[in-house]
Amino acid sequence: MTEKNTNGSKFRFIIGILLSLVALAVLILFIDEKQVAAAFKQIDILVVVPLMVLLVIALLFRAYAWRVILNEKISLFQSFLIINAGYFVNTILPFRIGEVARVFLLIPSGFGFWGAVPTILVERIFDLGFALSLFFIGLPFALDFSQDVFFLYLLVGFVVLAAVILILLVRNKEKVFQWLENLTVLGDRFKSRLIELICSVLSSLETLSDPVQFAKVFIGMALSWGLSLVFQYLLLKVFIPEANLIMAVFAIGAVAIGISIPSSPGNIGLYEASITIALMAFGIDRAIAFSYALTSHVLNLTVTTVFGSFGLVREGYSLRDVWQFSKEHRKEGAS
Repeated sequence: MTEKNTNGSKFRFIIGILLSLVALAVLILFIDEKQVAAAFKQIDILVVVPLMVLLVIALLFRAYAWRVILNEKISLFQSFLIINAGYFVNTILPFRIGEVARVFLLIPSGFGFWGAVPTILVERIFDLGFALSLFFIGLPFALDFSQDVFFLYLLVGFVVLAAVILILLVRNKEKVFQWLENLTVLGDRFKSRLIELICSVLSSLETLSDPVQFAKVFIGMALSWGLSLVFQYLLLKVFIPEANLIMAVFAIGAVAIGISIPSSPGNIGLYEASITIALMAFGIDRAIAFSYALTSHVLNLTVTTVFGSFGLVREGYSLRDVWQFSKEHRKEGAS
């Protein structure tokens, strides 16, 4: 099991590197470097600084939402630093170990592995909802049939269906556990781990069954995504003065979905390709779209690297500690 797990992780890492390299190669081959250089000359440092402040505030609201999911057992500042540390680790190390790093940094606060993982999964559920919403809102405009409300109905249907499924799972979790216990196709060890994970996830979701708690998380995540959208829109206006908000909506939805597939550390290549392709659907010149995408990526990485590295140092850990913790957990999970 250990060898299969390791080989699977290596395979995903290699595929991710190849996808990133292909995306970068295609972008470089089909983009005029002179146009890119001209686009970069439009950047004003007096504009960049306020935009980076927007990113920091957006991350603070995300930290607030995650802290609520954690039942406010850590401070807002600690939540903020741990989230950034996770992003920073994902920029440096492979296999998306940033999530594992967040779990690792929660252990001193009294969280066990299976108690911390579900809180990140719940956060990811909200992320998925917002990302799909923005993508489907922008898609009809990108395809030039904005009067067709089919995608809006489809989006609403997905959201309602997901909410109903989650509510049913939380309210009937005992039946879910019983059904899993009766499955004979799963090995005992894998089954026990699966039940433990699902139990933790449903327990985390159960804390959001309180309307007040749910509202806090939803508002925090909505403000985080909203400010990220404002950041993308204002930065887009620097490169494309005539840009409208729907372009930024589609771009941020596309990149959120694009970077979810395997890629190199930091999502290099796929981040730029996702935004460039999204904006080209609106008729934006690919060199300008790429310049904007690259600038957006660099600013995001700068913010998360500064606060993430500080978060690791503040907690007294290094990238090697995170890597070792990840290796040990993978071995335990495979044994």
